[in-house]
Amino acid sequence: MDSPEDRKELETLLRITINQIPSYVNMVNSENWDVNSDDCIFGMVYHSFIAKSTEYMKNKFVDTEQATDAESAFEMMNSISEVFNGMIADVRQAIVSASNS
Repeated sequence: MDSPEDRKELETLLRITINQIPSYVNMVNSENWDVNSDDCIFGMVYHSFIAKSTEYMKNKFVDTEQATDAESAFEMMNSISEVFNGMIADVRQAIVSASNS
């Protein structure tokens, strides 16, 4: 399940999501939301990445005609979490950079 190609694709999806951070910052700042903007933006990045990566993995299951049982779903979410956790510092740095510009 967790092939090097899958991991590379998940990392690419996370980089795409990180590149959206300036848009998230602008949206949060323009709406004058009464929230901790950095935490809110972090949540937006996490949510977007989970949506994109889950869609990628579901499509892969369909394309390869793999069974989608509980074990494969758990492996999929574990792979997605590992990629996100491995790049948390990059996400935080991008939020700080976008917030300060």
